[in-house]
Amino acid sequence: MVTFAGSVFREGLTRMIRFTSFATGIALAAALAGHAQAQSQAEIASKLNEEGKELMYADKYAEAAKKFQEAVARVPEAKYFINLCTARLQEGKLDEALTACNAVDLNNPSPDQKSRTEKLVAKINDEAKKQHLELHAGGGGGGDPGPSRPPDPNHPPDPSRPPPPAYTPVVGRPLGTNLVVAAPPDHRYTWTLGIDFFGGGGRIGQPDVYASAGGGLRFKADYLVNPIQRIGLQGYLQATHLNPGTNDPDSLSLDIFDFGGAAYKHFCLGSTPRLCITPLLGVHLSLMSPAGEMDETGSQVFNYAGVGARGELSFAYAFGRRFEHVLSAMIGANAYSPVLAGPDAASGGFTAEEIGLDKGGVLAYVGLGYTYRFNTPIGSSPFIILE
Repeated sequence: MVTFAGSVFREGLTRMIRFTSFATGIALAAALAGHAQAQSQAEIASKLNEEGKELMYADKYAEAAKKFQEAVARVPEAKYFINLCTARLQEGKLDEALTACNAVDLNNPSPDQKSRTEKLVAKINDEAKKQHLELHAGGGGGGDPGPSRPPDPNHPPDPSRPPPPAYTPVVGRPLGTNLVVAAPPDHRYTWTLGIDFFGGGGRIGQPDVYASAGGGLRFKADYLVNPIQRIGLQGYLQATHLNPGTNDPDSLSLDIFDFGGAAYKHFCLGSTPRLCITPLLGVHLSLMSPAGEMDETGSQVFNYAGVGARGELSFAYAFGRRFEHVLSAMIGANAYSPVLAGPDAASGGFTAEEIGLDKGGVLAYVGLGYTYRFNTPIGSSPFIILE
């Protein structure tokens, strides 16, 4: 009897273990399938998003919006709503754009995503104001943004009265510029680096002490302080050399280093021209070295100092994807005061009068230059960056 009972117990225990193993297998398989499906949905959404971005870069906004909307339906992530908002804005579907942007905040956005969304919302409101449209954002962000009400069972619709007209989302004009690619090239930039070569003639100091012709080079850096008006500031370092004059044996050569700052304004033809005319006015501190004077170590000494001014009119031709390369031709003049500081007779040096620099002068010049322009996110960079 005991043997029979033990046999029954062992058989039941074996069946229970088999059932438990089977159930565990089923649950594990279901969990793995669910994970695989979730992973698959994320992969599909990511693929749709990439396809939508390519369509945006190709100016196909409606097709891009469909891709982003499918991505949102599969995985409601903040980045997909931002992309959808941008595409709807490009189409001019301002209500739907605002709805998608509003959904970003409901899907755990990062601080950067919040900032970009606020930028988009401001752009949507600006467009609506510009086009005299009233916005009505609603919905969940990925579908119909129109405000809707569920049917009221206590007040069924009256068959004798026609239903009110269906809500139509506000649609304005499509944007003329793609917000996610570089803006059209223009003479608007942030800062530049450049070099000029110039030569000309005039007179500095006493007659015939220094040659009436000379040349030099200039290193310059610009900063566009007002991109709308195309007004900028320039810092420059220029070196000029004059050969000895004709007043032998008292004639001398002269090297001048100028450290200066200037203001300028571009005057361009049309909205996005390649050619600009730029007047410039500047002032500089001038350090002079007559006859290439050296110190005891063999280094050239610039121990005579004055001040000066620079006036210039340049003609610039820009090229490149965003007008980043600029070739320029210029005419101008550098004016100099008499030497204001330098060695005296007591120190064993020559006075300004003795080396012919007790008088100022002007050197007119013509030149050629090259400039490279650098940009920040404003201008050639996208208004909004897709994820």
